[in-house]
Amino acid sequence: MKLVIEKDVKAMSENAMYILLGAMLQDKRVNISLTSGRTPRQLYEMMIPLVKDQKKFKDIEYYLFDENPFIDEQYGTNWAEMKEMFFEPAHIDETHIHRITLDNWIDYDWQIRQAGGLDVMIIGLGHDGHFCGNCPRCTQFDSYTYCMEYKDKLAVNPTYGERPRQPYTITMGAKSLMRVQHLVMIVNGKEKAEIFKRFIEEPVNEEVPATILKLHPNFTVICDDEAASLLSIEDESRL
Repeated sequence: MKLVIEKDVKAMSENAMYILLGAMLQDKRVNISLTSGRTPRQLYEMMIPLVKDQKKFKDIEYYLFDENPFIDEQYGTNWAEMKEMFFEPAHIDETHIHRITLDNWIDYDWQIRQAGGLDVMIIGLGHDGHFCGNCPRCTQFDSYTYCMEYKDKLAVNPTYGERPRQPYTITMGAKSLMRVQHLVMIVNGKEKAEIFKRFIEEPVNEEVPATILKLHPNFTVICDDEAASLLSIEDESRL
């Protein structure tokens, strides 16, 4: 694992953007996976004018890695947020966006492998140490993409709040992420400092599911000074 500490969220976002653009400029089919949420918002703001209507990026394929679909609908909040933050303003053709659904999740990993695998994935670190849809005490470390009832996740994470219109949660598991060629995590803000310290210092455990990702052979973690504020010099030098 490589740890990169930047001074602020702008520098962190720039670093992640250079990794993405470098992968996207390869002379082959390029498959990438992007995260929704608060953390990548500035990253996408920087990328949009560089990607929008650019022929050299027109054949990039985008894969969503988790979803909580609404009842009687194929898609959920993740798809809606990614459309708003990046896909629509960057003029990404929907034929190049691959969504995870209740109908295709069983074959999702196979479809990605048939397409050459994911070149790069950007993920965040959840406030409680979750990654993608893999949450404390209910993460299946030995799984590829899987589906579970939301009530089972809520039973062990009661602070999540009920989602009566979204009864299922679908996510790529740890094994799916281990297949990504370059896995990149971005973390920022004081509010993430404590969980980030736990992620760095603790061994693999179900209370902080993201710890499993430290086993990935090509894993880059980019954070800002605030997120790294509780790390000791020993922590930083060990990585």
